[in-house]
Amino acid sequence: MKEVRVPEERVGVLIGESGETKKDIEELLDIDLEIKDNLAVIKGDALDERTAHRVVKAIGRGFNPEKALRLVEKDVTFHMLDITKFADTKNSEERLKGRVIGRNGETRRHLEKEGNVEISVYGKTIGVIGYAENIHIVTESIKMLLKGSTHSTAYQYLEKNQEKIRR
Repeated sequence: MKEVRVPEERVGVLIGESGETKKDIEELLDIDLEIKDNLAVIKGDALDERTAHRVVKAIGRGFNPEKALRLVEKDVTFHMLDITKFADTKNSEERLKGRVIGRNGETRRHLEKEGNVEISVYGKTIGVIGYAENIHIVTESIKMLLKGSTHSTAYQYLEKNQEKIRR
């Protein structure tokens, strides 16, 4: 049995319209998913529980269910960065989130496209879903932005590592 706390405003997304998302997760992963208040309880085979835990966590961290369900695919994983490790005030947290998202979401979209990953900036975290090697490269680019590098420097790092990125 695994448990995951889900932010209250994300519980509805996890359950889905008429319980569709919850049912999809249960059927796809052959698990039982019980949601009490904002606690998701996962019961099933250990490997399925682990995958479901990552899917539920990803939905809780702002991913839409379709993107989160990519975690069921072979070799696709989930990584989370804590923005507070790079910011010392609420203002700098917001500023850093803005740097990663970019104007009208351009930076995030560029990182997603070039890195072949999905990115969610939610609360105090940045979540990345994709192949491990891709996540490693994109996470390095994100850390560069969080540490104050220019966008062009972060993009150059991404370009320099294009041959390592799995499509």
